[in-house]
Amino acid sequence: MISRFGNITAALLIFTTLPPLTMGQHSGRVVLMKPWIILIFDDQRIQFDAGMLAGDFFGQLERRKTAKGELFYIHSKSVSDYPKSVTVRLFANRWERGDTPFDKRWGGTTSALMDTLQFKAEWKTGLDMRPVSKMAVRHLERNEIAANVLSAYELTISSEGVPLTDHLVVSVYGPASSLVVRFSGSP
Repeated sequence: MISRFGNITAALLIFTTLPPLTMGQHSGRVVLMKPWIILIFDDQRIQFDAGMLAGDFFGQLERRKTAKGELFYIHSKSVSDYPKSVTVRLFANRWERGDTPFDKRWGGTTSALMDTLQFKAEWKTGLDMRPVSKMAVRHLERNEIAANVLSAYELTISSEGVPLTDHLVVSVYGPASSLVVRFSGSP
């Protein structure tokens, strides 16, 4: 019973000290993608998270719930689709807050995994998934990321003609095509 209570307490502390990563949640111009995950390696723990950007698009986007469903506006003008492209940035940060109930153990070192990641991106409408039409992946250089970030990737994804009601799902794979994490986000 104490163990279960300890896990619940740890989960509550984590959720109250970290920014919430829920669909439709913005941090300025960034749509926060869920879930964040803690990976435990032989050498250290990392927090892996992602955010979706498109210039000022998401920062200006307003969602209104109406009798017809959710509608989107920018400066009082109706908007129905994502811009031509979106950028997803994935970050690996050192985690020093101890174990969580959501940890995922991963053998080897952090750098061995981070240097071999592969990505798959899909648009989700309801339960239907379809691959993105075009995606470019770039491992960011050390001088392009903050000092506390261990590693980062940038995915540029074609989104022209994609309805704002669709979710972007990004799957991250390690060696032998093993799934590391799957992020999902929508405005």
